[in-house]
Amino acid sequence: MATSARIIDALKRELKVRGITYKGLAERLNLSESAVKHMFSTGNFSLRRLDEMCAVLELDIADLVTISEAMEPRIEQLSAEQEQEIVSDIKLLLVAYCLINYWTFDEIVERYDISPEEGLRLLRRLDRMRIIELQPGDRVRLLIANNFSWRKNGAIEKFFRSRVQTEFFQHDFAGDASIRIVKNGMLSRKSQMQLIDKMKATGDHFDDLGWDDRRIPADNRHGTTMVLAIRHWFFEGFRNLERR
Repeated sequence: MATSARIIDALKRELKVRGITYKGLAERLNLSESAVKHMFSTGNFSLRRLDEMCAVLELDIADLVTISEAMEPRIEQLSAEQEQEIVSDIKLLLVAYCLINYWTFDEIVERYDISPEEGLRLLRRLDRMRIIELQPGDRVRLLIANNFSWRKNGAIEKFFRSRVQTEFFQHDFAGDASIRIVKNGMLSRKSQMQLIDKMKATGDHFDDLGWDDRRIPADNRHGTTMVLAIRHWFFEGFRNLERR
């Protein structure tokens, strides 16, 4: 859907949420009801008129764009084939990772050994995969949801287990921005489920913070990985001592 159409849909939604009819909007803008209906049916808004409507809604145009983007259905998970294609090319994986973390194209080619031409080829691949929408001026619009996740036991998860997980845990976690909490005990099923719910909420909070920080330049954001894990587990060294 074109950006203008998304913004009009967002306007309609915000008017409905506030209980403002076309007639009520027309009165506030000193226009006829038919003129307002015509603008919405044709999508023919001047910037001044759009500003006036936003003022009625107590929003600015940037807020409206954000709302319109949030209304559009987003991809929550890639197909197995898409994940395999991404993980088969380390530069494609790098660019996808950066874009998912709200880097701009200029920030990517400035930081990494990827020429603008090569970067554009990678963007076009991601565009064909419908992970992004490549827009004029090499701008990128993500087509994935805020709660996007990799496939269980998929190509990306396998890559993480084989290449990333061991490296991640080879650290003393002693820095100010690092922590490793290991607890071991005997819990009931009810207590386990309470912990799982809290861990899911923490994961959602991580995603929300990433979204809030997306407009901060990449140089002022830091690659951050958080691993939350809980499962039925008993040390095999102890299990081997159990009475058969």
